[in-house]
Amino acid sequence: MNASTGNATGNAPVGRGEVLLAARDLSKHYRVRQSFFGPASAVLKAVDRLSFEVYRGETLGVVGESGCGKSTLGRILLRLEDPTEGDVSFEGEDIVGYDRRRLRALREEMQFIFQDPYSSMNPKMTIRDIILEPLENYRPDMAVSERETLAGDLLEMVGLTRDVLRRYPHEFSGGQRQRVVIARGIALNPKFVVCDEVVSALDVSVQAQVINLLADLKRRLSLTYLFISHDLRVIRHVSDRVMVLYLGQIMEIAPVNDLFDRPMHPYTRSLLGAISKGDPRNRQERVILRGEIPSPLNAPAGCPFATRCPMADTRCHEEQPRLEPRDDGRVVSCWKV
Repeated sequence: MNASTGNATGNAPVGRGEVLLAARDLSKHYRVRQSFFGPASAVLKAVDRLSFEVYRGETLGVVGESGCGKSTLGRILLRLEDPTEGDVSFEGEDIVGYDRRRLRALREEMQFIFQDPYSSMNPKMTIRDIILEPLENYRPDMAVSERETLAGDLLEMVGLTRDVLRRYPHEFSGGQRQRVVIARGIALNPKFVVCDEVVSALDVSVQAQVINLLADLKRRLSLTYLFISHDLRVIRHVSDRVMVLYLGQIMEIAPVNDLFDRPMHPYTRSLLGAISKGDPRNRQERVILRGEIPSPLNAPAGCPFATRCPMADTRCHEEQPRLEPRDDGRVVSCWKV
Protein backbone atom coordinates (compact mmCIF):
# COMPACT_ATOMS: atom_id res chain seq x y z
CA MET A 1 0.00 0.00 0.00
CA ASN A 2 1.38 3.37 -1.01
CA ALA A 3 -0.47 6.25 0.59
CA SER A 4 1.16 8.76 -1.70
CA THR A 5 -0.78 7.44 -4.68
CA GLY A 6 -4.04 8.94 -3.42
CA ASN A 7 -7.19 7.15 -2.37
CA ALA A 8 -8.06 3.63 -3.41
CA THR A 9 -11.72 4.24 -4.11
CA GLY A 10 -11.20 4.54 -7.82
CA ASN A 11 -13.42 7.60 -7.90
CA ALA A 12 -12.84 11.31 -7.92
CA PRO A 13 -13.37 12.66 -4.40
CA VAL A 14 -17.06 13.01 -3.67
CA GLY A 15 -18.25 16.56 -3.22
CA ARG A 16 -21.53 17.88 -1.94
CA GLY A 17 -23.77 15.24 -3.50
CA GLU A 18 -26.75 13.32 -2.26
CA VAL A 19 -26.73 12.88 1.52
CA LEU A 20 -27.15 9.23 2.49
CA LEU A 21 -26.73 9.64 6.25
CA ALA A 22 -26.69 12.72 8.46
CA ALA A 23 -26.06 13.28 12.17
CA ARG A 24 -27.22 16.36 14.05
CA ASP A 25 -25.98 17.24 17.55
CA LEU A 26 -25.30 13.56 18.17
CA SER A 27 -24.11 12.65 21.67
CA LYS A 28 -23.46 9.51 23.68
CA HIS A 29 -22.85 9.98 27.41
CA TYR A 30 -22.27 7.25 29.96
CA ARG A 31 -22.84 7.40 33.70
CA VAL A 32 -19.82 5.86 35.46
CA ARG A 33 -18.81 5.21 39.04
CA GLN A 34 -15.82 7.11 40.35
CA SER A 35 -15.35 4.62 43.17
CA PHE A 36 -16.13 0.91 43.46
CA PHE A 37 -18.87 1.30 46.05
CA GLY A 38 -20.07 4.74 45.06
CA PRO A 39 -23.03 5.77 42.90
CA ALA A 40 -22.81 6.53 39.19
CA SER A 41 -21.74 10.09 39.80
CA ALA A 42 -19.69 11.05 36.74
CA VAL A 43 -20.55 11.51 33.06
CA LEU A 44 -18.25 10.24 30.31
CA LYS A 45 -18.91 12.09 27.06
CA ALA A 46 -17.80 9.53 24.49
CA VAL A 47 -19.44 11.44 21.63
CA ASP A 48 -20.42 15.05 22.15
CA ARG A 49 -22.64 17.07 19.79
CA LEU A 50 -21.42 15.78 16.43
CA SER A 51 -23.01 17.10 13.25
CA PHE A 52 -21.93 15.86 9.81
CA GLU A 53 -23.13 14.21 6.58
CA VAL A 54 -22.07 11.11 4.68
CA TYR A 55 -22.65 11.43 0.92
CA ARG A 56 -23.87 8.51 -1.14
CA GLY A 57 -20.96 6.70 -2.80
CA GLU A 58 -18.17 8.23 -0.71
CA THR A 59 -15.77 6.89 1.90
CA LEU A 60 -15.73 9.16 4.94
CA GLY A 61 -12.62 8.40 6.98
CA VAL A 62 -12.81 8.92 10.75
CA VAL A 63 -9.50 9.36 12.53
CA GLY A 64 -8.30 10.26 16.00
CA GLU A 65 -6.38 8.91 18.96
CA SER A 66 -7.64 5.98 21.02
CA GLY A 67 -10.64 6.91 23.15
CA CYS A 68 -11.79 9.79 20.94
CA GLY A 69 -15.18 8.18 20.26
CA LYS A 70 -14.64 6.67 16.78
CA SER A 71 -16.05 3.20 17.47
CA THR A 72 -18.86 4.54 19.65
CA LEU A 73 -19.89 6.81 16.79
CA GLY A 74 -20.02 3.89 14.36
CA ARG A 75 -22.19 1.86 16.70
CA ILE A 76 -24.62 4.73 17.23
CA LEU A 77 -24.99 5.37 13.50
CA LEU A 78 -25.98 1.73 12.99
CA ARG A 79 -28.25 1.87 16.07
CA LEU A 80 -26.28 -0.81 17.86
CA GLU A 81 -26.37 1.72 20.70
CA ASP A 82 -28.90 4.45 21.41
CA PRO A 83 -27.66 8.05 21.41
CA THR A 84 -28.09 10.10 24.55
CA GLU A 85 -29.39 12.94 22.40
CA GLY A 86 -29.34 14.12 18.80
CA ASP A 87 -30.66 12.80 15.50
CA VAL A 88 -29.50 10.35 12.85
CA SER A 89 -31.24 10.28 9.48
CA PHE A 90 -30.74 7.65 6.79
CA GLU A 91 -32.01 8.43 3.30
CA GLY A 92 -33.82 11.40 4.76
CA GLU A 93 -35.67 9.49 7.48
CA ASP A 94 -34.99 9.80 11.22
CA ILE A 95 -33.90 6.38 12.53
CA VAL A 96 -33.36 7.24 16.20
CA GLY A 97 -37.01 6.60 17.01
CA TYR A 98 -37.21 3.28 15.17
CA ASP A 99 -38.83 0.40 17.03
CA ARG A 100 -37.44 -3.14 16.94
CA ARG A 101 -39.34 -4.11 13.79
CA ARG A 102 -38.11 -1.11 11.82
CA LEU A 103 -34.57 -1.55 13.14
CA ARG A 104 -34.57 -5.11 11.91
CA ALA A 105 -35.49 -3.92 8.42
CA LEU A 106 -32.76 -1.25 8.65
CA ARG A 107 -30.11 -3.92 9.20
CA GLU A 108 -30.42 -4.92 5.55
CA GLU A 109 -29.32 -1.43 4.51
CA MET A 110 -26.52 -0.86 7.05
CA GLN A 111 -23.79 -3.27 8.10
CA PHE A 112 -20.81 -3.26 10.49
CA ILE A 113 -17.42 -4.89 9.82
CA PHE A 114 -15.54 -5.29 13.09
CA GLN A 115 -11.87 -5.01 13.98
CA ASP A 116 -11.24 -8.60 15.09
CA PRO A 117 -12.56 -11.08 12.51
CA TYR A 118 -12.10 -14.06 14.80
CA SER A 119 -14.13 -12.73 17.73
CA SER A 120 -16.94 -11.62 15.38
CA MET A 121 -17.46 -15.18 14.11
CA ASN A 122 -18.81 -18.18 15.99
CA PRO A 123 -15.87 -20.64 16.03
CA LYS A 124 -18.32 -23.59 16.09
CA MET A 125 -19.98 -22.53 12.83
CA THR A 126 -18.69 -23.41 9.38
CA ILE A 127 -17.91 -20.66 6.88
CA ARG A 128 -21.06 -21.68 5.03
CA ASP A 129 -23.23 -21.18 8.13
CA ILE A 130 -21.53 -17.87 8.97
CA ILE A 131 -22.24 -16.41 5.54
CA LEU A 132 -25.74 -17.89 5.27
CA GLU A 133 -26.85 -16.67 8.72
CA PRO A 134 -28.02 -13.19 7.54
CA LEU A 135 -29.67 -14.75 4.48
CA GLU A 136 -31.58 -17.22 6.65
CA ASN A 137 -32.74 -14.39 8.89
CA TYR A 138 -33.68 -11.91 6.19
CA ARG A 139 -34.37 -14.07 3.12
CA PRO A 140 -36.39 -16.98 4.56
CA ASP A 141 -38.20 -17.49 1.24
CA MET A 142 -34.95 -17.96 -0.69
CA ALA A 143 -34.42 -21.54 -1.78
CA VAL A 144 -31.62 -23.44 -0.02
CA SER A 145 -29.87 -24.12 -3.29
CA GLU A 146 -30.00 -20.43 -4.17
CA ARG A 147 -28.48 -19.51 -0.80
CA GLU A 148 -25.72 -22.06 -1.28
CA THR A 149 -24.92 -20.63 -4.70
CA LEU A 150 -24.91 -17.08 -3.32
CA ALA A 151 -22.58 -18.08 -0.46
CA GLY A 152 -20.09 -19.43 -2.98
CA ASP A 153 -20.45 -16.31 -5.13
CA LEU A 154 -19.78 -14.10 -2.11
CA LEU A 155 -16.64 -16.05 -1.22
CA GLU A 156 -15.33 -15.71 -4.75
CA MET A 157 -16.16 -12.00 -4.70
CA VAL A 158 -13.86 -11.53 -1.68
CA GLY A 159 -11.04 -13.62 -3.15
CA LEU A 160 -11.71 -17.03 -1.59
CA THR A 161 -12.87 -20.28 -3.19
CA ARG A 162 -16.08 -22.24 -2.83
CA ASP A 163 -14.32 -25.27 -1.40
CA VAL A 164 -13.80 -23.50 1.95
CA LEU A 165 -17.52 -23.46 2.79
CA ARG A 166 -17.25 -26.52 5.06
CA ARG A 167 -14.21 -25.31 6.96
CA TYR A 168 -14.09 -23.48 10.32
CA PRO A 169 -12.70 -20.03 11.24
CA HIS A 170 -9.67 -21.42 13.10
CA GLU A 171 -8.42 -22.95 9.84
CA PHE A 172 -7.88 -19.53 8.26
CA SER A 173 -5.34 -16.74 8.57
CA GLY A 174 -6.34 -13.33 9.88
CA GLY A 175 -6.64 -11.88 6.41
CA GLN A 176 -8.76 -14.79 5.19
CA ARG A 177 -11.05 -14.49 8.22
CA GLN A 178 -11.51 -10.81 7.50
CA ARG A 179 -12.52 -11.69 3.94
CA VAL A 180 -15.16 -14.06 5.32
CA VAL A 181 -16.50 -11.32 7.60
CA ILE A 182 -16.64 -8.93 4.64
CA ALA A 183 -18.52 -11.56 2.61
CA ARG A 184 -21.06 -11.87 5.40
CA GLY A 185 -21.32 -8.07 5.63
CA ILE A 186 -22.24 -7.66 1.96
CA ALA A 187 -24.55 -10.70 1.79
CA LEU A 188 -27.69 -8.56 2.11
CA ASN A 189 -26.43 -5.99 -0.41
CA PRO A 190 -26.32 -3.05 2.05
CA LYS A 191 -26.01 0.60 1.07
CA PHE A 192 -23.92 1.79 4.05
CA VAL A 193 -21.06 -0.08 5.76
CA VAL A 194 -19.12 0.95 8.87
CA CYS A 195 -15.58 -0.46 8.78
CA ASP A 196 -14.13 -0.27 12.30
CA GLU A 197 -10.33 -0.70 12.30
CA VAL A 198 -10.78 -3.56 9.84
CA VAL A 199 -7.08 -3.82 8.95
CA SER A 200 -5.39 -2.83 12.21
CA ALA A 201 -4.80 -6.44 13.30
CA LEU A 202 -3.34 -7.51 9.94
CA ASP A 203 0.17 -7.49 8.51
CA VAL A 204 0.95 -4.55 6.23
CA SER A 205 0.94 -6.65 3.06
CA VAL A 206 -2.42 -8.17 4.01
CA GLN A 207 -3.76 -4.73 4.90
CA ALA A 208 -3.19 -3.60 1.32
CA GLN A 209 -5.03 -6.63 -0.03
CA VAL A 210 -8.07 -6.07 2.21
CA ILE A 211 -8.16 -2.35 1.47
CA ASN A 212 -8.03 -3.01 -2.27
CA LEU A 213 -10.81 -5.57 -1.84
CA LEU A 214 -13.01 -3.04 -0.05
CA ALA A 215 -12.36 -0.50 -2.80
CA ASP A 216 -13.31 -3.04 -5.46
CA LEU A 217 -16.52 -3.97 -3.63
CA LYS A 218 -17.39 -0.30 -3.25
CA ARG A 219 -17.25 0.15 -7.01
CA ARG A 220 -19.03 -3.10 -7.88
CA LEU A 221 -21.82 -2.81 -5.29
CA SER A 222 -22.19 1.01 -5.06
CA LEU A 223 -21.35 1.00 -1.35
CA THR A 224 -20.86 3.95 0.98
CA TYR A 225 -18.29 3.55 3.77
CA LEU A 226 -17.62 5.11 7.14
CA PHE A 227 -14.01 3.97 7.57
CA ILE A 228 -12.70 4.20 11.14
CA SER A 229 -8.96 3.98 11.75
CA HIS A 230 -6.19 5.41 13.90
CA ASP A 231 -3.74 4.91 11.01
CA LEU A 232 -3.49 8.09 8.94
CA ARG A 233 -1.73 6.34 6.08
CA VAL A 234 -4.65 3.94 5.71
CA ILE A 235 -7.13 6.82 6.01
CA ARG A 236 -5.37 8.73 3.23
CA HIS A 237 -5.41 5.70 0.96
CA VAL A 238 -9.12 4.85 1.32
CA SER A 239 -10.96 8.12 2.00
CA ASP A 240 -12.70 10.76 -0.08
CA ARG A 241 -13.16 13.02 2.95
CA VAL A 242 -11.74 12.80 6.46
CA MET A 243 -13.29 13.67 9.83
CA VAL A 244 -10.86 14.29 12.69
CA LEU A 245 -12.13 13.60 16.23
CA TYR A 246 -10.67 14.63 19.57
CA LEU A 247 -12.32 13.85 22.93
CA GLY A 248 -15.58 13.00 21.20
CA GLN A 249 -15.78 16.23 19.19
CA ILE A 250 -15.09 17.17 15.58
CA MET A 251 -11.97 19.23 15.01
CA GLU A 252 -11.99 19.27 11.22
CA ILE A 253 -13.68 17.69 8.19
CA ALA A 254 -12.07 18.10 4.78
CA PRO A 255 -11.54 16.44 1.39
CA VAL A 256 -8.70 13.97 1.83
CA ASN A 257 -6.10 15.75 -0.30
CA ASP A 258 -6.89 19.15 1.24
CA LEU A 259 -6.59 17.75 4.74
CA PHE A 260 -3.24 16.06 4.14
CA ASP A 261 -1.75 18.84 2.02
CA ARG A 262 -3.18 21.84 3.88
CA PRO A 263 -4.37 20.87 7.37
CA MET A 264 -5.97 23.79 9.18
CA HIS A 265 -6.71 22.68 12.75
CA PRO A 266 -3.67 22.55 15.08
CA TYR A 267 -4.65 19.05 16.17
CA THR A 268 -4.81 17.83 12.58
CA ARG A 269 -1.38 19.34 11.92
CA SER A 270 0.01 17.57 14.97
CA LEU A 271 -1.36 14.21 13.81
CA LEU A 272 0.06 14.63 10.34
CA GLY A 273 3.39 15.81 11.70
CA ALA A 274 3.69 12.60 13.68
CA ILE A 275 3.63 10.47 10.50
CA SER A 276 5.54 12.84 8.22
CA LYS A 277 8.73 13.19 10.24
CA GLY A 278 11.60 12.35 7.94
CA ASP A 279 9.40 12.35 4.82
CA PRO A 280 10.94 14.86 2.34
CA ARG A 281 7.64 15.08 0.44
CA ASN A 282 5.87 16.62 3.43
CA ARG A 283 6.87 20.15 4.26
CA GLN A 284 4.14 20.82 6.79
CA GLU A 285 5.37 22.52 9.92
CA ARG A 286 5.13 20.12 12.83
CA VAL A 287 2.97 21.13 15.79
CA ILE A 288 4.54 19.87 19.01
CA LEU A 289 1.92 19.02 21.64
CA ARG A 290 2.40 19.43 25.34
CA GLY A 291 0.79 17.48 28.14
CA GLU A 292 -1.52 14.48 28.00
CA ILE A 293 -5.00 13.99 26.61
CA PRO A 294 -7.49 15.11 29.28
CA SER A 295 -9.78 12.50 30.78
CA PRO A 296 -13.19 12.40 29.09
CA LEU A 297 -14.60 12.28 32.62
CA ASN A 298 -13.16 15.75 33.21
CA ALA A 299 -13.18 17.39 29.79
CA PRO A 300 -11.90 20.98 29.77
CA ALA A 301 -14.17 23.96 29.27
CA GLY A 302 -13.93 25.75 25.94
CA CYS A 303 -12.08 23.97 23.15
CA PRO A 304 -11.29 20.37 24.16
CA PHE A 305 -7.86 20.69 22.55
CA ALA A 306 -6.93 23.95 24.34
CA THR A 307 -4.97 22.25 27.14
CA ARG A 308 -2.44 20.88 24.59
CA CYS A 309 -2.59 23.46 21.81
CA PRO A 310 0.43 25.79 21.41
CA MET A 311 -1.85 28.44 19.87
CA ALA A 312 -4.44 28.50 22.66
CA ASP A 313 -5.31 31.73 24.45
CA THR A 314 -7.85 32.70 27.10
CA ARG A 315 -10.79 32.53 24.72
CA CYS A 316 -9.86 29.00 23.68
CA HIS A 317 -9.91 27.86 27.30
CA GLU A 318 -13.24 29.53 28.06
CA GLU A 319 -15.38 29.36 24.92
CA GLN A 320 -16.21 26.38 22.71
CA PRO A 321 -15.48 27.24 19.04
CA ARG A 322 -18.20 26.63 16.48
CA LEU A 323 -17.77 24.17 13.65
CA GLU A 324 -17.51 26.66 10.80
CA PRO A 325 -18.02 25.71 7.12
CA ARG A 326 -15.43 26.98 4.64
CA ASP A 327 -15.71 27.80 0.95
CA ASP A 328 -13.38 24.92 0.04
CA GLY A 329 -15.77 22.28 1.38
CA ARG A 330 -14.17 21.76 4.78
CA VAL A 331 -15.36 22.60 8.28
CA VAL A 332 -13.08 23.53 11.17
CA SER A 333 -13.66 24.05 14.88
CA CYS A 334 -10.98 26.52 15.92
CA TRP A 335 -10.81 30.19 16.91
CA LYS A 336 -7.36 30.56 15.38
CA VAL A 337 -7.96 29.57 11.74
